[in-house]
Amino acid sequence: MKRMTGILIRIFVLLALLATSALALAQDEAASDETEIPFMGIRYWGVPDGLLVTGVIGNTPAEAANLRAGDVVTAVDGEAIRVETVREVVWKHAPGTTVTINIDRDGRALQQDLTLMAQPESVYNNPEYPIPLDLAAVGLFVAQCDDKLLIIGALSDSEVAVAGFQVYDQIIAIDGDQVHNIAEADIAVSDLSQGDELSFLIARGDRELTISVITEDHRRRRRQPRRPHPRVESSYVADSIGLGYGDGFIEVQAIDPAHDLYSAGIRRYDLITGANGAPIKEGRDFFTGEDIELTIQRTGDTLQLDLPAEFAPLLMYGQDSPLEQDRSQWLDLHEKQVTLGVRYLQLEPDSPYFEGSDVSHGAFVAEVIAGLPAEKAGMQVGDIILAVAGEPVTLEIDLRNRIYFHKPGDTVTLDVLRAGEILQVDVVLRVAR
Repeated sequence: MKRMTGILIRIFVLLALLATSALALAQDEAASDETEIPFMGIRYWGVPDGLLVTGVIGNTPAEAANLRAGDVVTAVDGEAIRVETVREVVWKHAPGTTVTINIDRDGRALQQDLTLMAQPESVYNNPEYPIPLDLAAVGLFVAQCDDKLLIIGALSDSEVAVAGFQVYDQIIAIDGDQVHNIAEADIAVSDLSQGDELSFLIARGDRELTISVITEDHRRRRRQPRRPHPRVESSYVADSIGLGYGDGFIEVQAIDPAHDLYSAGIRRYDLITGANGAPIKEGRDFFTGEDIELTIQRTGDTLQLDLPAEFAPLLMYGQDSPLEQDRSQWLDLHEKQVTLGVRYLQLEPDSPYFEGSDVSHGAFVAEVIAGLPAEKAGMQVGDIILAVAGEPVTLEIDLRNRIYFHKPGDTVTLDVLRAGEILQVDVVLRVAR
């Protein structure tokens, strides 16, 4: 699934939880005025003692220095390093500088010299710098709940989708290595290649089982425009069209002349900035009726282009069918996405909303939407939803995700904190429209 950044639903924010430790190039994502940025070439996860290396990018200083997945980088040139200090500790060194890296490897303290290089213009799209696999690249989506790693989805038409996994299976071990979090899972698969056998030890209820699959690499490379362009946040790539989503625009990065949108007048490098007179970020509210009028920036000119509204899901969401159809690749759970009908704030454990109670997780109901299931069930603004069908609502698996895995017509019981009292409210779910 691909989505415009401005309209990412929480289920996709989960991909940060589900999927991958940060691709860490030994610096953060903030913009720099420097022409060259120092680059180590590791993917990492923050731990109390430093940076847990979850993968080493090929042909980079980290590989030359023999860093390994599972190492913890604790210091650079004698200066302690943490996730929040990467920029300060690394960026002050110019590319070409040799620094000494302190490493904790399986309890052993090591030192290794590493010569920084300049960050390549593109790492994701550069075959010279192969990025190791992570769990999401294998096609399995997970969420971390306390010290448990839970399966919440898999890529459709993949080995893992048909291997026998079920939603909320707990991953105990991967290829014999115990895993408790996303970083450990990424480490366990980082040295695998296409075609390798991959074994999962799963806890399902009160029993354990082993599921084996053949490793597939499902990552797609972004198409790169050959001209200057605004910053693209995410992309959708098919065989005949490539779309880039940025802040307030959709960029047509590639389009085949055989595509219907080409026949409708769309061209490569078009920037779609509006729909029916509204900014594109609000376009989902205006893509109604039989036709839509797009505002397009093309080589300095502003154009208006009419095309059938059936193309709206593809343009806005990278989907080839209407939005109510489930294209989310979540283990074939249901055909249509359901809704509860509230707008909510997922609460931190130390939230003041929990004061005076023994509760430390939940979703604060900020609005109950008229005509939807929550209103019919008597939900109120200020309610805190603690659990759905007995499953806790947490930062790791939030309210939207708990609701998502139910079918239209399901009656679910919500545990609700209201005025200091915990209530149970039955809600009949329906399709989101």
